[in-house]
This record gives sequence, structure tokens and C-alpha cells, in this order.
Amino acid sequence: PDDDPLRRSSRAADDSSKPYIYTPPKRYGRAVARGGTVPAGDDTGGSDALPAVIGSSGACCCCICAALIVAGGTMLAYERFSRPDDAQGSVSNGGLALAGVIVLILAAASFLIGCCSCCFGCASAFAYPPGGGGGALGGLGTSGEQYEDGHKEVKVQFRRLNDRYEKAADALDSVHLNVIGGMKEVREAQKKEDAKRKEEEKKKREELEKRVQKDLEAGLTVANMRRNYRPVAFLIKFEGDMMASSMELLRKQVSIVVNCGRAGVDRAVVVVTSPGGAVSPYGLAASQLVRIRKAGIQLIVCVDTVAASGGYMMASVGDTVCAAPFAIIGSIGVITQIPNFQRFLNKHDIDAFVFTAGKHKRTVDVIGDVTEEGKDKLKSELEDMHRAFKDHVALARPKLKDRIEEVATGEYWVAVQAKELGLVDEIMTSDEYLESICSENEILEIIERKRKTPWSGFHAAARAVKSAVDGVTTKHVQSPHPMAVA
Repeated sequence: PDDDPLRRSSRAADDSSKPYIYTPPKRYGRAVARGGTVPAGDDTGGSDALPAVIGSSGACCCCICAALIVAGGTMLAYERFSRPDDAQGSVSNGGLALAGVIVLILAAASFLIGCCSCCFGCASAFAYPPGGGGGALGGLGTSGEQYEDGHKEVKVQFRRLNDRYEKAADALDSVHLNVIGGMKEVREAQKKEDAKRKEEEKKKREELEKRVQKDLEAGLTVANMRRNYRPVAFLIKFEGDMMASSMELLRKQVSIVVNCGRAGVDRAVVVVTSPGGAVSPYGLAASQLVRIRKAGIQLIVCVDTVAASGGYMMASVGDTVCAAPFAIIGSIGVITQIPNFQRFLNKHDIDAFVFTAGKHKRTVDVIGDVTEEGKDKLKSELEDMHRAFKDHVALARPKLKDRIEEVATGEYWVAVQAKELGLVDEIMTSDEYLESICSENEILEIIERKRKTPWSGFHAAARAVKSAVDGVTTKHVQSPHPMAVA
């Protein structure tokens, strides 16, 4: 809607953004999907070809090695058996023996080079796995390199999902017993169905060609026509933990949608799975999704299992919120809990000193005295965060503005109850929603592209040991700060 407070269109859609959407026949759609993908990033083609090039070099070296062994062995055998037993050998025969030895040395060198090439080929295959049905994205102009400050850019790729059910149908047909296939009447009916299908495909193709000709005469660009006829539904899956640690990936995914999506044409489908966590990380995650709505791209949020507290803070941003019937929805509230060991320390005559500058720098902490003033201040801070949470939900979902106090009690509900309260718009799973739009949209999932190396296991073990050591060395010297959890 034009009065949506979270939507501020940053680009205008073409006048012909919605009048015509081309729906390809299923067979045609599969042919396109299986015909390969065009790399969307900067290194897909080269990285996929690298293992093949190195492996081919190793195979060539092995073939050369075999040929040299045969040639050298033949030279030495000829020199040995062509010479009489009582003769010392001629100069020419001696030269032939020397040439045979040199050829065998070259064969050994070629064998070593071939072995090394094969080893490097295997290693590069781990380091640069094939795209797996999608083009690699080096991050909107970056190549995923590691910067001087140690920050490593996240690499993502597209994965097309439209044809996954059609492939399943083909597989089922191939194994299903056809008990009527041999009947004459069935074969004739099948021919009629095939002819009818081809005629429908021909009509669709002619209609598409007429539409293309009309739009070309109107001055539309090829890129705009392609995107208008087959809009894109970007799919993002977010699985949140306490600190929303996948924030870097979400930031990259949202940036791709905002910069590559077309306002009023494409849409973004975000599948949120999170029981909530710290306020600030989830507030940032929700703000990332707001960017999609500000760009004028329709945002659909799907919840299959749980979107509570901080998870619902993200889900509420969607233009439409879909949830599975028994998904957990709500928990619009804030909580914090802090253990205090002050009485234990006093009992054992242990002094603990907390020095602060600022009246409310520490309201309630682990080892200091807890005063009524400090507890009241902490409660006031939680109320401020809760008020901001309620304002966020009411702004994102205007239908809840008049009843926000009723639903913002910290309670949670299953989706069928949440729909009655206005927290959810539709009761359906993410798979059901994607199936409903797959005929008219290209469903492209944006996933992280991870590189595997032969040393990945050792690096993971080293990081785990380092994390354990850091935890042991720091937990006794750092006092935890009060953390509000949404």
C-alpha cells in the first residue's frame, strides 16, 4: 500500500511490470533448468574448471610416461639382443643404449609430474567444489577474499528450486509400473494428449513472441522484459541463535535482494526459525528485513516451527506472515536474569570491589551490592526496551496498533491462535507457499557458498581448542554485563 510506513520505494517499476507473466510448460521449464547456469559471480567458471585442467595435465603426463617407458625399453632391448655375446658393441649401439637410458629418466620425471598433478587436482576439487546448480556470487563486486583486518567476506550462490518437484515426478513415472501402456486405445489417447500439449505450447510460444515484439516496439529493454515475464522470488532461510550469529550472511542476502530485485515485480520469501535472543542483534536482523520493504520489494515471512520474541521481531516486518498450524508465534516481551554472589562472598569474608564512573553504569551485577534503586533502574530499562519492541510491531503491522497491549504480554501462541489475534496472516507452511508461486516466479534460494579444503577438519579442531582455551582464560577475569533478551 502507498501509506505503508515501512515502505519507501527506491526505484519505480516499469509500466508493464505486471500485465503479462509467462508460464512455461513443465517440460520446457525442466529443459531450461537442466541446460546449465550462467555464473552470476566472478570466479565460478574458473574455479570449476581448475580441477579439470590440473587433472587433465596429470593424465597427459601419465600417458607420456607410459610411451617413454615403452620407447626406452625397446631401445635397450634392441641394443642388448642385436649385439653378439663376444662383441663389445659398436659406437652406434652404445649411443642407442644411452638414448634409451635418457628416455627412461624422462619417463620417471613425467611420472612424478603426473602424480603431483593428480594430487593437486584432488586438492583443488575440495577447495573449489562445483557450483551445485547455482552461480557463485563474490559479494556484489567482491571476490570473498580475506581483508587486512581479518574479516572474511561471505560468499553466496543462487540455487533454482522450481524444477525439484518436476524431477521427482519424472523419477516416479520411471519406476511406476505401467499396466495399461500396451493397450492400443491407451497409445492412441496418449498421442492425442501429446498433440494437444504441443499445440498449447505452440500457442504460448506465439503469444510470447507477439508480446516481445510489442514491448520491443514500445522501447523496453531486453533485461526488463526478461524480468517482467518471469519475476524472481528470492528465498532466504534464517536460523537464529541467541546472538543471531548468522548476521553477516543475512546482511549479504538482503543486499543482493535490494540491489538485484525489482520494485513491484520481484518478491522476497524469508523463512525465519528462531526462539529469540539478545535485543540488539535481533533488532539489527529485523532492520535488515526492513530494507527489503523500503526498496519496494514484497516481503513474505514464513514460519515453520518457531518465531518467538526476537524471532517474531523479524517476522512482523513482513508484508505477509505465513505460519504452519503449530508454529510458535509471539512472546513479545523482554527478560534478563543475573545471578548475584554478594552474600556468598560476605559469608566467606571475600571482598569484591566494583568501581564505576556514572550513577547508573552498573545497576545490578554479579558480585556487587544490589540496591532497590539499582533494581528499579534495571526494570525501567527493560520497560523502555519492551516499549520499543511494541512500537516496532505496531509500526510493521498496523492492524495490531489498537490491540498491541493485548498481545505484547510476553505470551506465545500456536499459529492458529495467533492468526485470530492478528499476529499471522495465513496458515500454511513455507513449502506450500513456494509451490503456490513456482509456476509464475523463478524461485532462487540464496545460500552460503563454503569452500572445503583438505585441512578444513584440522582448522575446525584448532578453532574449537582455541575457543575452549579463550573461554577458560577469560571467564574468571570478565564480569558479565546484564543482557536483555527479547
